[in-house]
Amino acid sequence: MGAVFLSVRKSRTTLRTMEAPMRRVKILSQALSADEIEKLKALAAKAGFQPKEIEVSALVGEPDPGCDDEIVLVLTSSSVCADPNLEAELAAAQRGGRRAVCVWPEDADDAPAEPSEAMKKYAYSIIRFDAERLRVVAADDDELCFEAPTGEPLPTPETERNLCVDEKAKPA
Repeated sequence: MGAVFLSVRKSRTTLRTMEAPMRRVKILSQALSADEIEKLKALAAKAGFQPKEIEVSALVGEPDPGCDDEIVLVLTSSSVCADPNLEAELAAAQRGGRRAVCVWPEDADDAPAEPSEAMKKYAYSIIRFDAERLRVVAADDDELCFEAPTGEPLPTPETERNLCVDEKAKPA
């Protein structure tokens, strides 16, 4: 058991070709059981992603410049929360405007009491194991959701903000 990252990619629609957006779901697994991977594939499928759009990989990697939207899905199990590489992977997920979405395990017995500090710091949303909830947060980048495995709300984590202000340009 370990970390899994699911990356949802939607390709840009161009006016010249009027092609439908292509998307790809990328499961990045680190020491996950085959059962955990299959459950995440089934969750993505129930959320509307086609089996041919699902791919398994080992790293978050670099963002695809051809994608308008990419989501990295992280299983919020006890073993994933204890993974020493979790923070680095979640930080890498944010490159290129990607959103990290953490999902509580389907089996509540494998869920920690609360998300890890790395998840609180980098997660765009933390959701229960629910296809409709995944569909909502994947479809709308303005939809933030922080909930316990039972669906009860979690406190929204404090987020450090960096202001883009030119101190020299301010009037005295």
